[in-house]
Amino acid sequence: MRRLLSAKWIALHVLVLALAAGMVLLSMWQYGRGEARNSLQNYSYAAEWVLFAGFTVVAYAKLARDEVRGYSPKQEPLPAGLHVAPRPVAMPVSDEEDPELAAYNRYLAELHERSGR
Repeated sequence: MRRLLSAKWIALHVLVLALAAGMVLLSMWQYGRGEARNSLQNYSYAAEWVLFAGFTVVAYAKLARDEVRGYSPKQEPLPAGLHVAPRPVAMPVSDEEDPELAAYNRYLAELHERSGR
């Protein structure tokens, strides 16, 4: 629980509260416009903003719960029978087959070398 009292998490608490409050205010504004215009579209936008606020709070609660539990997706192994597909391998193209594509592939290889990956 102490993790949720760090500076980063306190800033996130304030941000989520401000976002949720802003969405509720937008919902109230849309509802008022709906009453003034008798518009179903504005009423639906009002409901939508409430749903957005709820989603924000629920997603944040799950994020906080995972932080308290110390969840890390890297710690969980894949279920039995599930395998990660290997990365695709580019087929080499010669200058005779397609000189423009071969030049582009050389350019990409050079960029990859420079990036250090």
